[in-house]
Amino acid sequence: MLTQEQYEFYLQEGYVTVPDLFSTSQLSAVLEAAEQNAYGGKSFAEFKTELNANPDLENTLRLPGAGLGFAGPRAEFCDIPTGVEIVDQVLEHDPFLDALEQLLDTPDIHYHHGYVYVRNGRIDRKAPTKPEIEFHLDWAKPFIPPHPDWQRYGHIQAWVFLDDIDKDCAPVRLVPGVHDKMGDILRVIEDDGLGFGDIRKVPHAYRFADIRKILHAQEPVSITGKAGSVLFYSGHTPHAAQPFADKDKQRAVIFFSIGRRDTMAWTSTGKREGEAIRRLKPFLGKTTSRVRSLFGWPKPGDAMYTPTSVELIKNAYPEMDVSDYL
Repeated sequence: MLTQEQYEFYLQEGYVTVPDLFSTSQLSAVLEAAEQNAYGGKSFAEFKTELNANPDLENTLRLPGAGLGFAGPRAEFCDIPTGVEIVDQVLEHDPFLDALEQLLDTPDIHYHHGYVYVRNGRIDRKAPTKPEIEFHLDWAKPFIPPHPDWQRYGHIQAWVFLDDIDKDCAPVRLVPGVHDKMGDILRVIEDDGLGFGDIRKVPHAYRFADIRKILHAQEPVSITGKAGSVLFYSGHTPHAAQPFADKDKQRAVIFFSIGRRDTMAWTSTGKREGEAIRRLKPFLGKTTSRVRSLFGWPKPGDAMYTPTSVELIKNAYPEMDVSDYL
């Protein structure tokens, strides 16, 4: 559980960074797996050595479409579940789920999507060219504008820091304290034509041509933290990438989008593609009943679970421990 101070900070500012929610020992193997995936079986240090020995490689890997984007230049997986057990188990961490339930004000929460997200300064191509541009609200369907009851009719973005992220390491920038005003802000911007990205041209997000034109805006803040920290922010919070000040650093996180089950039809950001769906079934067979409920399974004790239905589940998932459903 978060402290009362952390919870109240989130309600006021629309985000909160929680240090040490994971231990570094929990995440060291996850970071290793993320780097091996990002850099074609190499650590980040080994990848930098390869770049130094092959100067032309930077330009080759910097080309649009190289790899799977979010996960790194040579990534074989990006969406979670990945099929790599040590990575997928990050979602099973009970203190992490406890914090999400507290921030969403319900024990009934729903998984939207998750990514392995690895950037590094040597080949990074995602950063904006000016500090006031590229701020956006993340994609959601069915494109209903931000609701005044932001805590219920919204979702949470959660970034699990796999390594230390300092000011030189392209920390995400976000605008605090506007999450509960976004409906009014968007209406004024649309009416006045002030810097609002056309949703018809940018169908996956609300984007702002210039964050300085948002009413009530505070100065954007850069989110830094040690490995094991988690950044939680409301899907109503404008945020943006920024360039690496130190080109020899990387930023590695596991990124999740989670919402309330009772409003999932309004807030879902599900992006799972065919390959991710194929990985989902074996993951469901191995994970916990608590995590399965994030993917739409009724919780243990639901009337759906009868001796016959549990037998059918066991037949479909021979590896599953179904004792919670009996």
